[in-house]
Amino acid sequence: MSFIQHKKIKNKTYAYEVTSYWDKDLKKTRKHSKYIGPVHQETKEVIKFIKKNKNIEKLILDFGDGFFLYKFIKQSGLFGVFNQNIFSKLQEVFPMIIYRLCFESAMYNCENWIEGNIINFLFKDANLSSQRISEIFSVLGEEAIQRSFFKEYLNLIGGSKKSVIIDATSLPNHINIDLNAWGRSDGKIDKQFRLICVIDQLSKTPLFYRLLPGNITDVTTLQTTISELEAMGVENSLVLMDAGYFSESNICDLYNKKINFLSRMPAGRKIYNELILKKSSGLECLKNTNIIGTRTYFVKSFKIDLYGNKAYAYLILDPERKAKEIKELSYQYCKNQSERNEKKDSLEFAACGIMVLVSSKKTPASEILSSYYMRQSVEQVFGFSKSDLGLLPIRNHNEKTVKGYLFFQFLLLILYIKIRETLPEDCTVEQALLTLRKLKCKVFDNQIISAEQTKKQRIIFEKAKIMVPNFMGI
Repeated sequence: MSFIQHKKIKNKTYAYEVTSYWDKDLKKTRKHSKYIGPVHQETKEVIKFIKKNKNIEKLILDFGDGFFLYKFIKQSGLFGVFNQNIFSKLQEVFPMIIYRLCFESAMYNCENWIEGNIINFLFKDANLSSQRISEIFSVLGEEAIQRSFFKEYLNLIGGSKKSVIIDATSLPNHINIDLNAWGRSDGKIDKQFRLICVIDQLSKTPLFYRLLPGNITDVTTLQTTISELEAMGVENSLVLMDAGYFSESNICDLYNKKINFLSRMPAGRKIYNELILKKSSGLECLKNTNIIGTRTYFVKSFKIDLYGNKAYAYLILDPERKAKEIKELSYQYCKNQSERNEKKDSLEFAACGIMVLVSSKKTPASEILSSYYMRQSVEQVFGFSKSDLGLLPIRNHNEKTVKGYLFFQFLLLILYIKIRETLPEDCTVEQALLTLRKLKCKVFDNQIISAEQTKKQRIIFEKAKIMVPNFMGI
């Protein structure tokens, strides 16, 4: 026999089903209680218990790499400039940047990649179809957007006076647009663009770039590049450049603007020939020895007149390079002795292993080579763009989208270098993102739960000062 019994506990009433039964062992009647639920205070009816549905797991996503880049960019001092000039106008650029930093593949794969990454939930409304990406590149190619960005960007990182490195690289392609032209690259003739990049010598931060037709020579671009930098508020205190920019016109222009410079002097110039023939004797001696890394070299400096201006020349002799060049020259000399030019042979023999640097500012001979090798920063930047960030091949066939694509690559480059500066010294950006990609998350009906971090993953997040939540709401 059963009946309902109410019990009051702390001003609340609860209902229990009480059943009487005969206990054979004790040989007496006993009661068994079963909880039914709380009782409504006014109606005295039992409030039915509704069983909640379980939070069902829907899918598993890549979490670590996408979340790291999302938070890194948001926390970066650059975010304000990016957001004001680009993200607020084209919200899809943010996830596109994250995709390309994580995954070196064609942009039309962006939508498929993001479906398997936490970025899909962080940018729910982003349209990343191939057609939309092409439209975005076209908008990024507009002069107004780029001009606005560079104004804010250069103001953020400090316009003032800077020591800059200027260099160019070729971007071979076969796109039929006006920018594409035949030019020389790596010893061969090919259709190409020329990309001039300006780097802050101290911070190695990219400042600015110019895109030119492939048939424009470097020497004709220096004065315009400096003028454009000045127009954007960057005054140059020192320009570090390769021999391709060396000309009387460029040198005199730098002197007139009171800009110091350091450049390699191209072979064949009258000043170069005179220095080699008249000043190289006695260069190879112990008192002129210096060391950089594990390499030894000889260096002598001289005060010279450079197109009517005071300058300093540095003759630098690399013993290993000298041995190699003498071997090659001797072989050619012995192989073909007919119709030799004795004056030319003497000059080439004397110049074996020697590089001539010229500067408007006096620098200790022991420091001049390391100063010049700072130019390798630009080559590293070009290397990042071409290898790590997938700059080549360029597949767009519209001039505006090509300009937008290269501007997009410049934005990637800025962030890539910032990320690299944050990571441990023994960890590359690629290694870090691959390590973080292993950190997954599970998606439920109303929340996302991230897995536990490994030691390596935790170190990367800590270096970037990024807090990883245990769960996120949807």
